[in-house]
Amino acid sequence: MAEIAIGALIGNGSVLLVRRSSERRTHPDRWSLPGGHVEDGEDAETALRRELLEEIGVTPQHWLSAGEFVSESPPGAFATFRVYHVDRWQDSPRLIGDEHTALRWFTAAEIECETELAPPQLGEMLLNLLRPKTDNQA
Repeated sequence: MAEIAIGALIGNGSVLLVRRSSERRTHPDRWSLPGGHVEDGEDAETALRRELLEEIGVTPQHWLSAGEFVSESPPGAFATFRVYHVDRWQDSPRLIGDEHTALRWFTAAEIECETELAPPQLGEMLLNLLRPKTDNQA
């Protein structure tokens, strides 16, 4: 099963999403988190650092695991997604290469309305990261 490491850069109450190119084999023209496949000999955190630098030109400086989920989207393509909450990074995010066509900061309200997230399980995880924590939450 493929393993994917993706980073949720969060600042000022928003999360940075990238729009996948229409040429992508899976989830074309969908908003997603930057990141990618964990390569042989890598752990997920090493892949996260490499992918964020390759895709959006930032070097993560502080991150925590935000959880993981298994997706079968598209059908027959199982992958484990390891999501990291990145709250400090070096350099400004920018598009690099042709994997993505846009990047944009999304608020929780915008995530709630966005129907083009990939993979679909991402929405609830992003909302959990963006919603303010109350004293009743652990």
